[in-house]
Amino acid sequence: MASVSYCLNPKCPNPSDPANAGKSTCIHCGSELLLQGRYRLVAPLGGGGFGRTFEVDDNGARKVLKVLLKEHPKAVELFKQEADVLVRLRHPGIPKVDRDGYFTFSPAHSTESFHCLVMEKIAGANLQDWLKHRGRPITQEQAVNWLKQLSEILDQVHRLNYFHRDIKPHNIMCKPNGQLVLIDFGTAREVSATYFAKVGQGANVTGIVSPGYTPPEQTNGKAVPQSDFFALGRTFVYLLTGKPPTAFPENPRTGKLMWRKGAPQVSDAVANVIDYLMAPFPGNRPQSPQVVLQCLEEINLDDAETELPTQLPTTGQTKIRGNSGASGIKQTSINRVKPLNSGLKKPVKEPLEWKNKLLAGAAVLLLGIGGSQIYGSLRYGVFPANPVWLLSSLPSSQFLTRSLDNVGGVNAIALSPNGQTLISASFGTIRIWNPRTGRLVRTLNQVHSQKSVRTLAVSPDNSVLASGGDDNNVILWDLKTGKRMLTIPGHRGRVNSITFSSDGQTLVSGSDDKTVRLWNRRTGRRLLTLTGHTGSVNAIALSRDGQTLASGSDDKTVRLWNLNTGEVRRIITGHGGGVNAVAFSPNGQLVASASSDNTIRLSNVQDGKRTRTFKGHSSWVRTLAFSPDSRTLVSGGGDIIVWDLKTGKERSSLSGHSQFVSSVAVSRDSKTLVSGSPDRTIKIWRMP
Repeated sequence: MASVSYCLNPKCPNPSDPANAGKSTCIHCGSELLLQGRYRLVAPLGGGGFGRTFEVDDNGARKVLKVLLKEHPKAVELFKQEADVLVRLRHPGIPKVDRDGYFTFSPAHSTESFHCLVMEKIAGANLQDWLKHRGRPITQEQAVNWLKQLSEILDQVHRLNYFHRDIKPHNIMCKPNGQLVLIDFGTAREVSATYFAKVGQGANVTGIVSPGYTPPEQTNGKAVPQSDFFALGRTFVYLLTGKPPTAFPENPRTGKLMWRKGAPQVSDAVANVIDYLMAPFPGNRPQSPQVVLQCLEEINLDDAETELPTQLPTTGQTKIRGNSGASGIKQTSINRVKPLNSGLKKPVKEPLEWKNKLLAGAAVLLLGIGGSQIYGSLRYGVFPANPVWLLSSLPSSQFLTRSLDNVGGVNAIALSPNGQTLISASFGTIRIWNPRTGRLVRTLNQVHSQKSVRTLAVSPDNSVLASGGDDNNVILWDLKTGKRMLTIPGHRGRVNSITFSSDGQTLVSGSDDKTVRLWNRRTGRRLLTLTGHTGSVNAIALSRDGQTLASGSDDKTVRLWNLNTGEVRRIITGHGGGVNAVAFSPNGQLVASASSDNTIRLSNVQDGKRTRTFKGHSSWVRTLAFSPDSRTLVSGGGDIIVWDLKTGKERSSLSGHSQFVSSVAVSRDSKTLVSGSPDRTIKIWRMP
């Protein structure tokens, strides 16, 4: 029997037509039905806002496809972030996403491109629906079991320096076997020294608020990893009482939630742990998931009486045994040991003791991480929960010479060939900097129809800036005056990459419309259109002699083109994910390609054979740059890695951005490295 095939094209006149079963293209609109050659849509599951979800068949296995239907910049950023996080996380309590699970889809005869993410299908219901169906609160034993499960999941997340930021019953699934799964990682945040410094200096970050579950510091735009514990505690208030946390008052003096009377089946020992999680001040909460697990291990459920059996057969009255836990603990300071250890076999180390030891160590770290980090720690009572990670990131600071902050989410950067000008691209804005002083020279506002600017290039004579963006246009600017010189309505999809020829007379652009186009720089006349890619063209590069063009695409290939004839010289395959960046070595003999499969491949330009694969990134590799002295290759993804081209080994890893690195550039003298990120910073490094 042929498989059901639902058409993903939102404009298809009959997407659910049974006649599409087993076919490769839709009989109504001509769009692909077998996505990426493997995923066949079975039926829609739901939708709302900017996206929809579908059940898909992957060679017999049922999975879930999330589709982003609108190109809203923030929605795209969060969607890609969720894909990036889930690819890195491997735990039975986290939906599994394959390395090639993220891709883009373009309907037939359309310039639109939709972002897609295929993930494991979780059988079961979210805890909000599950509890409504159950009709009564959970038992204390089940609460302890589930709290252990979720703490182990968070341990995995926090160890990779992420925190979730939106834990609540609706975002936790329960499988039929009782395994909990934490979902919706679109709001997850990567932790770094830069992030903590930003919070410590009073800067707000993107706010995620779920009433009743979001802690006060996150509501104020200053979320920290311990914010997850507050939301976790509030989730168990709901599970143990059957009521949302907003149904209970807060103590006006301490800020504590007065919920215990709503859960008479809960002992003080268990309730104390939940109150510990929900401490109003983040420094008074557990500082790591391991601390939560330690608290739970010390609870003896045989002594701490649990849920009361339902009803007595003769009277129908509830039988109460042991301590009902009806009254809250009279605790106003975390220094009070007894409440936290009530019902425990042995004392648990107090957060203040842990914090004091860490702050003592911070005196030693002061020279390495700077006053802003300490200020943030003292102001918010929070210090990174993983000191080992913090120490491992310290070597990066010796190479950091300058950080430009609050510069907008950076999509691309470019250095002028003479090294005197740095340009950054953000949403609707281009900024021009003096890289030596860090001074902002000029801001170009409301560019590219106030949409995201995706790519930048500077002409070899340092006079012209080219930009491409989500408005499908290429724009040329006078770099000295900032005035617009020429607008080229170049593509039918957003422009992802542009570059100048070595003589500066030709401009090349690559687009979501799957084409590469060549333009006369002075007139804007189209010279040539290169077709053949079956996915968005994400990256292009020209060899120094101007004879060969490389293009990288979501179709997982790199194409090498002869620019004299417009013909394909060779197609390089081997990546397991889309190609995000390409670059030629200075001598033109090698082409490097970076991919969503977390690897970088070096291939010989003459025969296309792979000469080396670099594996070191734990997430997508998004940007590449060779140093002009041919000694190093720089790659950016979750962090920056500097590779020694002679040995093929990692020379140094630079951490500091709080989100992925979107763009890197190396100065002509190979001594300076510049990086940009959506975290709203540009960092200037001394080359390791």
